[in-house]
Amino acid sequence: ITMAARLLLLFGVLGLAKGLQLSVSNQRTFKMSPVMYSAFFETEINFGSEGGLYAELIANRDFETLGRGTIPSIDRAQDPQKMAEARRVQHAPGLDPGEPAAVPTDFRPWTAVGLARLAINSTMPVFPTNPSTLSVTSTCMTPPCLAGVRNPGYWGIHVRAGMTYNLSFYARVLRGPVSLQPRLVSSSGEIIAHTAHSVVLQGGWAHYTAILTASATDPQGSFELVSIGTTSINILLEGVSLFPGDAVAGLFRRDLFEAVQAMRPGFVRCPGGNYLEGTGPRTRWDWKSTIGPKEQRPGHYNSAWGYWVTDGMGLYEQLLLTEALGTQAQLGVFTGYSMGQPYIPLDQSQIFAQDAVDLLEFANGPDWSPYGAVRVASGHAAPFGLSRLEVGNEERLMQPNDYPGHYALITKALWSVDPNITVVASGRWGPDITGNPCLTGQRCDAWDDHYYRRPDEMAAMGHQYDNYNRSWPDVFVGEFAAAVDNHQTLGAAVAEAIFMIGFEVNGDKVVASSFAPLFRNVAAQQWAYDLINFDTARMYTLPSHSMQVMLHAAVPTHQLKFDFTGAPSTMIATAGVNEEDNTVVIKVANYAAHGDTLNIDLQGFETIGASAAVTVLTSSEGPGAVNTLDNPRAVAPTMQSIAAGKTMSVSIPAWSVVTLAVPLSA
Repeated sequence: ITMAARLLLLFGVLGLAKGLQLSVSNQRTFKMSPVMYSAFFETEINFGSEGGLYAELIANRDFETLGRGTIPSIDRAQDPQKMAEARRVQHAPGLDPGEPAAVPTDFRPWTAVGLARLAINSTMPVFPTNPSTLSVTSTCMTPPCLAGVRNPGYWGIHVRAGMTYNLSFYARVLRGPVSLQPRLVSSSGEIIAHTAHSVVLQGGWAHYTAILTASATDPQGSFELVSIGTTSINILLEGVSLFPGDAVAGLFRRDLFEAVQAMRPGFVRCPGGNYLEGTGPRTRWDWKSTIGPKEQRPGHYNSAWGYWVTDGMGLYEQLLLTEALGTQAQLGVFTGYSMGQPYIPLDQSQIFAQDAVDLLEFANGPDWSPYGAVRVASGHAAPFGLSRLEVGNEERLMQPNDYPGHYALITKALWSVDPNITVVASGRWGPDITGNPCLTGQRCDAWDDHYYRRPDEMAAMGHQYDNYNRSWPDVFVGEFAAAVDNHQTLGAAVAEAIFMIGFEVNGDKVVASSFAPLFRNVAAQQWAYDLINFDTARMYTLPSHSMQVMLHAAVPTHQLKFDFTGAPSTMIATAGVNEEDNTVVIKVANYAAHGDTLNIDLQGFETIGASAAVTVLTSSEGPGAVNTLDNPRAVAPTMQSIAAGKTMSVSIPAWSVVTLAVPLSA
């Protein structure tokens, strides 16, 4: 968009109708929640962690996938309806619904290089929790002989010239010694990264490390570990791991991390979501199986979204992530309910209350406590200061021994050890809420509402909480998106902005919100409408991401009394004051094909600065404008300054979100 066009957007276009009036009084009505704009990170959906934010480049590093579910670099996007049907299938006795049986001969996506023969071997594990290892054998008759393994990563490995890659693996030599060359190869087979020296293996199980340095770039590279020599080989491999040298905290893919960081979330809700629940005890998220050395974690089948996870993004990593982001976690607690299943009987559910207490101890406990000691051994001596938990996710059954009974059991245990911990309950998401513990006298610090709608529907929801029963709990709108029909457009972002501005208008009861889902690997989606989208090398965000960054940048400390007149039902506004930087902040969203001029009257303010900062999200392409991997900034905000005063005017373009920051001093 040209500078001239920007000025036209800001100062008005000939033919625009007049008459919008926003009168803002210097009268504070309530304090705004500091965590109003937060984030929901369903840890494993769309390969958002493994194959995404969690920067591990090797797929099936533990050799425990065994053919179950979507195989990275082999399979592609999944049909959500077919996945929902699959979750109801009982494949074999002893397995959870939707959990496929392991195929003990399947080591995909690993493949053999040269003369190598590959097989799964479970007879000599280095870690009892991960019995499957990869046997690599070859017979060398005419040297030199090439033999080894190849891994294509998660639909390719992004190799970058000049980047270093940190390799770690375990190996046992059954005939040796053996000299191996770790390397990264291009899609055409050229060696484009290697180590300074070969890695010499000998004897029993041992841990090996190496650093590879890349000399060229290819977004579709592969990893190889090969022997080029005169002898036959017979080795076992386990825990083959490769991370890029620029991973944040050594763990997180930098561009994806920075996209979340730009949102400055008040907290990050994790790990789920349906991922928390699974479809039974084998496939739910069990945090105690996700801590400790990564190569010793057993992993589990993610029946909610149809693929195996190594649990690399475990509880510890989620806490490290929120710490690196400069925010806090709101961790989910399993209640005994899995998708489509009855609750585990209440008299058998004390273990879940103890798990919740132990989780709190892992995060916050002293070094002499059992789980505090595990945290310290993991490398984090100081407590994380966890102060928020969410008990359950989209809980469905409200008979006394179902969610209400399980909620009471868990929260009683939690508040007995920390009466100040904030606990969020499952709220309104579709089924009848009669009997919900928040409505029957139990303590609820907030409850979690969920909304997925078409853009036109969400654009009409700016007043959703105007008539909310103020005797009910505070609200965390924990999942929302104009996701139905998958319109990844500016129009959807404006619809979502209208809904979100309504949160601020009702900020006396709406205390937090988070869009969902957060991440999508475009090669293997299970949910098509996601905030941050990526392949091995590139990333784009929905227009909604820019909108949310804008709203958070203009969040007030206090709501102000205001009167907004002359507006159609497709437009909403709000006003507040930010006492931290002494500004009046105004937000407007316009879900309509015509623009208008907003006349602003600031009443009761003694001093107004000379200029105001205006940020506009719109597009000359109209509501259908989208971002893509090839054009990730097609829809992006523009920023300008305008003359400020106690009365001023600003143009509100069609299909736009506008924020205005007016300084209260010269």
